[in-house]
This record gives sequence, C-alpha cells and structure tokens, in this order.
Amino acid sequence: MQYTNQYRYLLTLLMLGWVISNSSCKKILEQEPQNSTYDQVFWQTAKDCESAIAGNYSLLRASFTATSAYEENAFRYNMYGDAQTTSTSYFTINYNGDGLEGIQGGDFTFQYNIQTLGDWTVFYKTIAYSNIILKKIPSIPDEKLAKDVVNVQTFKNKIMGQALFIRALSYFQLVKVWGDVPIVTEAYDDVLSAPQLPRSAKADVMKQIENDCHAAMGMLNWGNESVQERGVIANRGSVYALLAHLYLWRATMTNVNSDTPVMSDVTNADTTLSTLIARGGYSLVDTAKYGDQFNNPSTESIFEVAMSENNQEGAYYHIGLGFLTGSLVEGLGFSPRFWVPDQYIDNHYGVERTGYGEGWVFRPGGWEWLPVKVVGIQYYIVENGVEINVTDDADLSNGNAYVYYADIDDYKLELVGGYGPDLGEVRYRNNFVKVGAQGSNLIKYRNIIYRNPGNRTNAYLSNNLPVFRLSDMRLLQAEVALYKNDLSTAAQIINFFRDRNNSSSVRVSATDGKFNLTREYMLERGKELYMEGQVYFDLLRTRMYTEFIGWMSTTRFRGEGFYWPVYPLLFNDNKFLTQTLYWRGKV
Repeated sequence: MQYTNQYRYLLTLLMLGWVISNSSCKKILEQEPQNSTYDQVFWQTAKDCESAIAGNYSLLRASFTATSAYEENAFRYNMYGDAQTTSTSYFTINYNGDGLEGIQGGDFTFQYNIQTLGDWTVFYKTIAYSNIILKKIPSIPDEKLAKDVVNVQTFKNKIMGQALFIRALSYFQLVKVWGDVPIVTEAYDDVLSAPQLPRSAKADVMKQIENDCHAAMGMLNWGNESVQERGVIANRGSVYALLAHLYLWRATMTNVNSDTPVMSDVTNADTTLSTLIARGGYSLVDTAKYGDQFNNPSTESIFEVAMSENNQEGAYYHIGLGFLTGSLVEGLGFSPRFWVPDQYIDNHYGVERTGYGEGWVFRPGGWEWLPVKVVGIQYYIVENGVEINVTDDADLSNGNAYVYYADIDDYKLELVGGYGPDLGEVRYRNNFVKVGAQGSNLIKYRNIIYRNPGNRTNAYLSNNLPVFRLSDMRLLQAEVALYKNDLSTAAQIINFFRDRNNSSSVRVSATDGKFNLTREYMLERGKELYMEGQVYFDLLRTRMYTEFIGWMSTTRFRGEGFYWPVYPLLFNDNKFLTQTLYWRGKV
C-alpha cells in the first residue's frame, strides 16, 4: 500500500484544517469537532483507513522535519538530536541570522529557536490524529471492509498498530526533548469537551509509550507485506526498536542525579534487542554498498521517515543540503550552512598515516617527483631502493630536503605530521569530502533530484530520514553490556564495527576499563550514526556529555538543563501549563 502517496487525498476527504495549520497555537491539546454528516461518508472503506494512516505518517514527517511556524526549517529532528553538541565536537552551525548556532553553546532561548524548536505543537497534531484513528477504526462495521480485504480484523490491527507506533514514537521524542509533557490519548469530537491538561511526569509518559508499544506488538507482524513498505511502514520490528531505546533511556534518564542505571530496564532492553535481532529478518548492508542505504530503504532499515522525491516528498530544506555547496550541487552557494569540524574527524577518524605514494621533494637542485613513504610521523623518499628520512628538513648527504606533498593511496595530502583521516575507513570514504578550507562536507545525504533537470535547478534531496536501523541496535547491545559490566562483550561489539568498516582505530579490550570503553563506544556510535538524530541523546544517556558537550556542566545536567524550554505562547490558552524547570526565570 502506497500510504505516502495518499496525503492529499486524505486532506480532501477529512477536511481537518487543524492538522496542517501554521497559525495560532490556541488550545493545542484540543481537536476541532468533525462534522457528523461527513462522518457518514468517511471511515467507511478500506481505502478510507489506508488514507487515514497515510495522513498520520505525513504528520509524523512534518513533526520530525518542519516546525509549526516555519515549514522551511526541515531539520527539527537533527537540531534536537545532533546540534546540541559543542560546535567543535560533531558539527558546526554557520551564522545565518536566526540564532541556530546558539544551540551549540547551550542557549536555547534565541527568539527563532524558542518560537520553532520550543513549540511542541506539531507532535501533538500527530498524536491527535493517531487518537482519531484509534477511535474510529474499531467502530467501522466489518461488512463494510470485507469486500476489499481478506481478513478484516488483521487489516484493522495493522492500521491501529501503526497509529499506536506513531503515537509512541511522537511521545518518545517529546519526553527526550522536554521531559514532563501532557499526555492525551483520547480523541474528542467536541472541542468544548476537550480538557486543558498539565504536564505529566516523564515516568508516566514513558509508561504510556511502553503500553502503546506492547499493544502495537500484538497488532503488527514481523516484516512487511511488500518491498515498497520496507523501512517506511511500521511493523513489529519498528516497535521493538523503539522499545529498546525507551528502556535504555528510562534506565539512566529517569533519575539524572544517579549515574547507576536501573538494571530492570537494562535487562528489558537486552531481551528486546535479542528478540529483534533474532526475529526481525534484518541484515547489515554490505560495506561495498554502505552509502546506498541512505538513498533507499535497505535490509538494515527498521524505520525511516519517508522523504522520497519519487513521491514528491523530497526536501528542499534538508539537513543534508545544509552541508553541501555549489561545487557539489547546482544552485547552492560556496559557504555551507553546516560543516564537519576538523576536531570531529580527528576524534573519530584520526590516525597516524602509513603508506606509499609519490610526492614533490625539494632538494638543492630543485623540486623532484619521487617515491615517498609515510610511517606515522616519519616521511621518507625512496632512492634506488633505499629509504631516506626527509622529515623536517633532514640533513641528507647531498643537502637538505623535505617533502612538499605526497599522493598516498590516490589522495593528495599535505604532509603535516603524518596524522590525518582514516582514508580506508568505509564510513569516512562514504560520508565526508573535503571541499575548501572550512572543515569537511557531509555527503551521507546526497541523493540530489533536480525538479528542473534540463537546467539543473530546484535541487531536492531524496533521502529518507533514518530513525532506527540494525547497526544502531547492534551497537546498543554494547551499551547493555557496559551497564552489566560485561566489558569483554562490549569490546567485541566495538571491535566488530571497526573490523567491518576497515578502521585503523585501535582495537579495544576489557582491560581498557569501563570509562574508556564507554568513550570508545560513543566514538563508534558517533561514526556509525552521524547526523541520524541520535548522538546528543546518546551522550546524555551514557554520561559521556562530559567528553563532547563543552557547555554541559554536571550541575546543569543534574538540574535537567538539557531539556528544551516551552514556547511561551503555548501558555496563553492552558492555565495548567508550566515552564521546564531549568528555564523558569530564564524565558
């Protein structure tokens, strides 16, 4: 079923203007009543049900990408999950007048940021529509659906299971970003009957997510009905992946004044991950096609937000486009909005280089193109089979000489100490390119489609937004092992990813100690899941924020200063709403 193609049809049929409204935030936890006559012509057929869940996915996409006030801000998910790291540790936001770069210094109160990213409206629109689906589907008479589907209850379960997953995933984003948030699980036909709700404790929100996941499990199957559904239509595997993340988040983030995880949740995560990996039917992508998995759903895809230009769902404002320049995409400028800082490359891919090549060597007679060897920080020229050290103007028998640059493994490199990126690493080769002097460019999301192909203008990215994939789950098993003090298993998983990706990084062992292994684990997640909306939450969960988030002090962390403030306009129509504790008096 091509759910994502039916959004416009849904809007025409349902006439739910509140779903896509960008105007007032008034009564955000309320729904407008549906016209009773209209109910008599909708919620009648299988196509109506499929159109409804298609709309739910479209709203999910909007909540993960756009904002309630500025639809062009199509990288909300990454602003929450990646941007809050320090600008030198993962990625750098170039100044553009809106204050987004303030996030990387720990200030979430810039007017643009709080007006857009501090507004949870889009998530509650998605949740509200899930609630409508969950209310309406059970009441559709079976005989109305029987003519179009083989098994009516299986069909209903599939629609409702997806709505439950979408609601749970939306609440999971809310609880990670704001902590305590209102819980609304009812659909109200009459706006006057919809109550104003206070923020519920984060423990209750997480319990609601868990309940939704357990209910969805019983309604969804492993696998998908068609290849077209792979990754973009939720199944039981998607639910298990969400539940595994929930358990690990709850294990360490329920009480931030303690660094000791709740072992019952760790055990639940362990069981959930083991079941998912054993029964989900997923497999790791061959590293020869590593980059392809971000263009189309792969055998590794567990859940992605569909953003394919094939369905006119490509993104003009996409996190990936922010890293690209005019030398890579027609119509873009030559100063990217975002770039990858050298410190990220050094921390995650920096190695002492060793290799053979050729380079310009200066000697008293002038420049010569000679064989060059690099070993760590030592450079040699090779003459008549003899290696001659030419590091730092070494004094040779026939005069001084030094290497200007060398071509090692087909890369022209400035030799600045023999230290540089791990050029053979699969993820480095597929994800990054150096264009200009300002850091590196991310090319992970580079599936460019020109809507005007003749003159190569109006570039859209046709890359889905990855939410859960198998590599993520396999790495989470290392985190479980760390919490269980099974350092040997954690080291084996870390080394597996380094071996698999041809990494020159040192291999680890249990003797490295828990702190060092946790740091190495975070480096692996930082390589594998770069710009997938995970790393900020990973650093909080594992307490590795001390290593990579310069503005996050332990005091601020204990005071839950990692959460976002709530946009003040949302207080106008809800007398029960309160500001996030850390931001009271600051907003």
